[in-house]
Amino acid sequence: MEVNLSSTPTADTHPNASGKCLQWFAESGLAENLTFEAVKTICWDSGSGAFGFLGREVLTVSLSVIGILLNSLVVFGVAKLQQHKPLYYLIANLAFTDIITNVIGNVMLELDDVVTYRQFTLFLVTVLHFPVILSLTGLVLLSMDRYVSVQHAIFYHTTVRGWHVLAAVAVAWVSAALLCFSPMMGWNCNTMGTSAELCFLGAVEVSYILFMTVLCAAGVGVVVFTNARVFVTLRRRLAVAADGNEQQEDGRVHMNQQQIVSAQKKARSVLVIIAVFLVAWLLFLSWQLSVLVTAFNISVDSRAVSLHFFCVFLVVMWLVPIVNPLVYAFRLPALRRMVWDSLRSGGVRLWRRLVPPQQVHPADIEM
Repeated sequence: MEVNLSSTPTADTHPNASGKCLQWFAESGLAENLTFEAVKTICWDSGSGAFGFLGREVLTVSLSVIGILLNSLVVFGVAKLQQHKPLYYLIANLAFTDIITNVIGNVMLELDDVVTYRQFTLFLVTVLHFPVILSLTGLVLLSMDRYVSVQHAIFYHTTVRGWHVLAAVAVAWVSAALLCFSPMMGWNCNTMGTSAELCFLGAVEVSYILFMTVLCAAGVGVVVFTNARVFVTLRRRLAVAADGNEQQEDGRVHMNQQQIVSAQKKARSVLVIIAVFLVAWLLFLSWQLSVLVTAFNISVDSRAVSLHFFCVFLVVMWLVPIVNPLVYAFRLPALRRMVWDSLRSGGVRLWRRLVPPQQVHPADIEM
């Protein structure tokens, strides 16, 4: 099919030329005929975009191998522990979500030369949101589990069971799928006949991006609030324990040294969780806001937006899946010990297979 590109606003020296070029292709009929790779080659000066730098495959594949290996060890450790506790189910769910995040990130980088520009835009927004929302809901469930176990310990240990958590995880997965893939089911500009002013790159409605931004902001607020309350509660108990007693509703209960050390470790862990969480998720929310700004045709530097997207994509899709098992899973002594013992015994068995011990025949022994 012949395509007339004579009027295409190709990239020039103006910093926003690439953005205008992408928007022009999005609003024209060429978005249905050209691949994203072809449009990217035309609109960017180097034809590379955010992820076209030298060594990109080595970087992303290396990070993916590390992330998948760490999270696979977490899933293996939880399965081998056979601890039917809510916390371990939530840890395994987060690890499995991080594995999916790594896989989706690498698949998305290989689709730009396969699907059309409009399809890639839809995939980029919907498929990218799916592991992000799954990861966020997993962190929300973990934070709620920690909050209830600390604030309402008796209720938690007598009422909350593993099947409650499994039901919550199932609901989270189904809800995330329905919300994130709704543009492919009809919540898009073509199906709803939305004007170009209310479309992001001619494919995704601004209302969808706004809704997902509000949803992510609510999830971030829940995680920060619950963990902050847990941290304040633990610090208050430690302050009371310094005098030798802990004030509770049913009387005064003495905290022994082991409980004090455990509470101190838990308080430090919660503080680290809050800090790491804010670094990653505030960065993602800033990207969501920049998408909204771009969608409303407010003048922005397209090179800055491209660099911003690269940072967000790299952190959320590759670095967070590496950090999560270190912050959430391997801080648990039982899980950490199980994984280490399994690796050590597996290494010993592998070494014995590769280098079998030499057997000495009794006749060869000199008396």
